[in-house]
Amino acid sequence: MYHADDRNLTTEAIPTGSNYIKTILAPKRLCITKGADGVTIADGTGEMATVGAANIKAAKGVIHVIDKVLLPGTRPTCH
Repeated sequence: MYHADDRNLTTEAIPTGSNYIKTILAPKRLCITKGADGVTIADGTGEMATVGAANIKAAKGVIHVIDKVLLPGTRPTCH
């Protein structure tokens, strides 16, 4: 559940810039950055995942395909 957010969050609903989000079962937050080059996510290791395919409608929400596994750790820097 470290990858799951309880909202139907599409990329259009993500504010431009860097924003902290809290996933369902993680005590720490992730940092989502939306810019001209797309959307990236910093996990607890500080490494970045890039959203490849976005806004895939599913029975229980919206899916965004990323290029790495998000791992827990410390709260990433988000600016």
